[in-house]
Amino acid sequence: MRTIAALSTIFAFLGGLGLFLYGVHMTSEALQKFSAKRLKQILQSLTKKKVYAVLSGIIMTIAFQSSAATTVLVVEFVNAGLINLGQALGVVLGSALGTSIIIQLIAFKFLVIALGAIFAGFTLYILGKKQWKHLGQSLIGFGLIFVGIAYMSDAAAPLRNIPAVNSFLEHLGSAPFMAILVGLVLTAALQSSTAVFAIMMSMASQQLIDLSAIIPLVLGSHIGGTVTTLLSSLTAERMDAKRTAIANTGYKVVATLLLFPFMEQFQTLVQWSTSDLTRQVANAHLFSALFMVIIFFPFNNWLAKGLKVLIPDRAGSKAPFKFRFIEEAAKEVPAIALKQAWEETYALASLIEEQMLQKIAKVFAEDQTSAFEEVMATEEQVDWYYRHIMRFLSRLSQKGLTEEQEEESINMQFILKELERIGDTFVGMVQFLEKMEGQNLKLTRAEWDSLEELYDNVAAHYTAMGQSLRTGDMQSAEEIIQERPEVIRLQRSLQFETLAQAGTSQAELSGGSDEEKLRYAVLDMLDRIYSIEDNIVNISQVVLGIV
Repeated sequence: MRTIAALSTIFAFLGGLGLFLYGVHMTSEALQKFSAKRLKQILQSLTKKKVYAVLSGIIMTIAFQSSAATTVLVVEFVNAGLINLGQALGVVLGSALGTSIIIQLIAFKFLVIALGAIFAGFTLYILGKKQWKHLGQSLIGFGLIFVGIAYMSDAAAPLRNIPAVNSFLEHLGSAPFMAILVGLVLTAALQSSTAVFAIMMSMASQQLIDLSAIIPLVLGSHIGGTVTTLLSSLTAERMDAKRTAIANTGYKVVATLLLFPFMEQFQTLVQWSTSDLTRQVANAHLFSALFMVIIFFPFNNWLAKGLKVLIPDRAGSKAPFKFRFIEEAAKEVPAIALKQAWEETYALASLIEEQMLQKIAKVFAEDQTSAFEEVMATEEQVDWYYRHIMRFLSRLSQKGLTEEQEEESINMQFILKELERIGDTFVGMVQFLEKMEGQNLKLTRAEWDSLEELYDNVAAHYTAMGQSLRTGDMQSAEEIIQERPEVIRLQRSLQFETLAQAGTSQAELSGGSDEEKLRYAVLDMLDRIYSIEDNIVNISQVVLGIV
């Protein structure tokens, strides 16, 4: 019977924790869908002034229910030139206060209100449309947070009758350094400081833990909440991402070291604020977060300069196969992740234009067959970026995108596939021309000229397509589609001229006379060039929203 009772207690506690974590996740996901783009526009203006940086961090953390998501958005703003590193550090400090406000909310006894929120959210989710469904989902998540806490609190009650548990928790109060480590490890393992605080509040509500243990656990959870962001920044390409993550951890570590000798005084302050032990957990987090802001915010600009000296920008890296814009952590904020993926897509389109399209043009204009090696060397880059952007979008799709974001992701994947096909076509052209050279065959100037006329038209369309893709220029995309019949007419005209000159339908490079092989080579190249036009038109149709 005791075993069954113990298992029931464990399952009730873990089930409550599961409901809590799911509620936080659902609320975060729904709020991002409901307001991420509008929130971003608001924050772009807020963060332009240093004095509002902390306020921005508070708003973002409450909206996203995640300081990690806040850090991602901050790094994006820094790299976009919207804010400097000093302002970014202010937002990071504000994110700690945002977490404090969330913890203050979950410290309330909101179970009845939470159940009402679940019903209201369900009603909105069933009857509402698009944005209102997301709001309903966030209300359901909000309600589940408090239902989870209620289950955890009830399940914690029997723990008072277990001597080993009581002994361990009492020992934490007399060994603050160990309590800090426990808070750090537990927060890093759960990847949620709010979950750790929910556990502490559940235990505090049953008088299982006292304030002498709560305060070092709070300080440890501050540090543990930065571990995931710090680890993810190790592989980040952007130096400001590393600097922001390191500063975020540094703030928490230094604040803990400064407070450690004054634990008793800090405990007195928290006790003075309220006699409710559950509320004392929330206040301990709030006061420590305020302490960090007061200590570090006035010196943020100096700290930013120091970080740039400590972590200098890299010298130009020669490694070609690294994302230039995408950060893996950006998946926490799908709107930002999609923006970064678009930037990589634009960069891929530019790479193909500069290293393939323009190099092949030199072959036509100047017979520079040395460009072959440069085109072939670019193929590996194109394939790498295509595969890895597609993989990033695949992982992003698992984050719960809105309908608009899902459509945006699908359109991007379609465009990427078309760009990859264009790259393959250029490679095929080079391989074909190299095969001709191997048979001592060389196109004449007149034959190059006939190819160049079509190629110039297609190249102009590619450039216009790249511009319309980046800027959303509908007019350029429309002109490409409108001019397609003229490109078809030119391709067919050149085909007929070549066939008339050949006087044969011979279609093999390996057979026939040299003259027939050259005529076939021209026909083959015309087909390849025209296939690029097809890909360009397909991308233009996506820009116009007709695919």
